[in-house]
Amino acid sequence: MTRIRVDLLFLILVALGIGGAQCGKVKPARLDPLRLYSIGDSMTRGFDAWIIGDNLPVSWVNGYHGFWEDFWGVPDINSHNQRIDAAYGTAGRTNMIAAQNGARWDDALSQASDVPIEAPTYVTVMLGGNDVCRDTIAELPTDSEMEGWVNDALIYLDAELPAGATVQVVGIPDIKRLYDVAIDEKGLLGIDCQAIWSTTVLGFPCGSMLSPYNSEADRLYVQSRNFAYNDIIETTTIARNTISKRVYFHFSDAESVVFTGDDISSIDCFHPSDEGEALISQLVWEDGPFGP
Repeated sequence: MTRIRVDLLFLILVALGIGGAQCGKVKPARLDPLRLYSIGDSMTRGFDAWIIGDNLPVSWVNGYHGFWEDFWGVPDINSHNQRIDAAYGTAGRTNMIAAQNGARWDDALSQASDVPIEAPTYVTVMLGGNDVCRDTIAELPTDSEMEGWVNDALIYLDAELPAGATVQVVGIPDIKRLYDVAIDEKGLLGIDCQAIWSTTVLGFPCGSMLSPYNSEADRLYVQSRNFAYNDIIETTTIARNTISKRVYFHFSDAESVVFTGDDISSIDCFHPSDEGEALISQLVWEDGPFGP
């Protein structure tokens, strides 16, 4: 081999080494989850979990429990906010809830609008229940719509969050399991859940699953869309984590969460109860990067 060829080979190997190092550049160190920010819907706001309406102290992620909560007998669900205090201390802590009742995945970007100002180090995203729960089956989003909404939100978070921040994306619970579990339960004032659900014709949420006019085949179809959306959310989250050089993205499954009657609101037979919120908190935390 001539000297020229040896030198050329050496330069090629050096160039490949430099390029490989750049492509394999590791993310910055993961930041502690001191600045908490939640994107979500009524499940994140603890709607009807204990008393009628929002129950922010029992939110699975933002919940809190102090003197007054204890005094009034508010359940202590050990939220992510509380777990962070216990594991990392209270210095430098913030706890912001951007979640809004009725929100869908196409609302994620607007809920994330304060991210550049708040500079959170830990963001939770739990959306999609209201994408499955439309008034009618015909209104269910397409795969391409869902993928676009999720991708847009994660790209924005990737660009705007501090380097080293973590985004925990939670899948959609199995809405049909909620139906199957609660069908023999009772809600507010001892009214049968089926009677409560029959008011979907008057505007009660989730007609696509809970309407009395749906057949079992209809509900199974909606469940299949539920699962398909979760596949999209998971795949998009994993892909974003692979691409990102700044932010850690993690997907947590909620589809396989085994809710029981005690985990479903005794008010509307639809939202998680305080026990359901506690279950979500535990499972997502233990599955995430800050769990044990």
